[in-house]
Formats: sequence, C-alpha cells, structure tokens
Amino acid sequence: MSKMSLDKAEILASQLRSQLRISSTEPVNVKIIVRMLGILAVYRPLSDTLYGSSMKSTDGKWRFVLVNSNSMIGRQNFTIAHELYHLYFDEDPQPHFCRKGQLDDAERSANIFAGAFLMPKLGLIQHIPDKELLTRNITLNTILNLEALFGVSHTALMVRLKELKFITEKMYEYYSSLKITVEAKLRGFDTYLYAKGNEGLSIGDYGVKARELYERDIISEGHYVELLSKIGYGRGEGEDCAGC
Repeated sequence: MSKMSLDKAEILASQLRSQLRISSTEPVNVKIIVRMLGILAVYRPLSDTLYGSSMKSTDGKWRFVLVNSNSMIGRQNFTIAHELYHLYFDEDPQPHFCRKGQLDDAERSANIFAGAFLMPKLGLIQHIPDKELLTRNITLNTILNLEALFGVSHTALMVRLKELKFITEKMYEYYSSLKITVEAKLRGFDTYLYAKGNEGLSIGDYGVKARELYERDIISEGHYVELLSKIGYGRGEGEDCAGC
C-alpha cells in the first residue's frame, strides 16, 4: 500500500470520532476509547526499540494492543491511536509491531492517522491565538498548552503542526531541539506527559487473560503471537490472527 494522504487521514479520523460520538474539536481519552471499542490494552515494560504492538482475529471478535510502559505517557497515547489505524483501517492487516525508526508506508499512514485523531485540525485552531496562527509564529506556552490539552508528546504535536503548515520548518527544527521537560517545568506546566507510567495496567473485558500474560511473564517482542495462541486468542484455538 502507498502512504495515506493527510486528507484521507483527516476523513478516517473524523469517521472514527463520529462513530464514538466525539466532536471534531475535543480531546480524546485513549483509555476510554479502548474500553468503548472493546479492545484489550496491556501496558508493560518493553525494549527501548519497541513502542507497542497489536493484533486482531480474522472475524474481528477481539482486538489486542500492547503498549510499552517505558515510553513517555504522551507517546503511549500516540501508540494507542497508531494501533487503532492498524486495527480498523489497515488494508493489509497482519500481526504488527511498531518499532522506532520503522517508517514503511503502513507505519507512516498509521502515524498520520494518529496525529489527525488525537489532534483534530479544528481543535488545534480553536486553541491557538489568531495572531499566532496567522503569522505561523506559535509560542512555546501555546505549544505546551496544546500538548497538555490533547495529551500528546512534544514530538507528536510538532509533527502535526508542521503537517498542517501551522509552523514553519525553521520553527519546527527549533522547538524540536528543546528539552521540553525542562521548558515545561520552567513555565509551571505539569510534566506527567513526558514521564513513564502505566506499568501493569490492563484495560478491557479480557482482564483475566491480561493478568495471565503478566504472571507468566512471557509477553515479548518475539513471542507475542505464540503467547496469545497459548491463552486461547489465535492460531492455537483454530483462529487465524490478522494484524493490526
């Protein structure tokens, strides 16, 4: 598949928001979204090279997301939105791992969708002062406000603002170079989005099976599919798994 266009991402994100009865401007709580959609989400420490993973059965009866709790909270939220693309819109679904530096067309499409879903264009416009928007000179205070409001990482917001041409390339490079946790503290902003968290958390209707994953301590990057089969979600029970 080819990389999805920004316009297409906006349409898909709007469709999912509409399905979930979320307006085109308000922030989303990804944990609530996961529960609403009946997805099992498990947070646990993984290697630094892996953001997360996802899988679904071919009949669509269950969907599973694994999130690296060693990532920053803002990044974890983006990972959930990224995996929603693979679970619901990917044209070639297969057991999926989201790794740092992996930028094939499917991954790029998932990233573009995640940005559009978490940071809707109209929502951003609503919270950026007109003068800053017109001059493409968005202040750091506004950026920190947007990150806090939409629950995203600094990197995710910078990419989204650049995609929408709300900031210049020069401003993107400058803001991307900042130590955002330090800057946030200096300005009195909460820094929870830039810290790790959620280790051991499971969300969804399959909590018992999620606990089994933890207790057996065999969720790993290389044995993820095998583990799901062992607990009755996948090939081991006669169900082929299609990716996410």
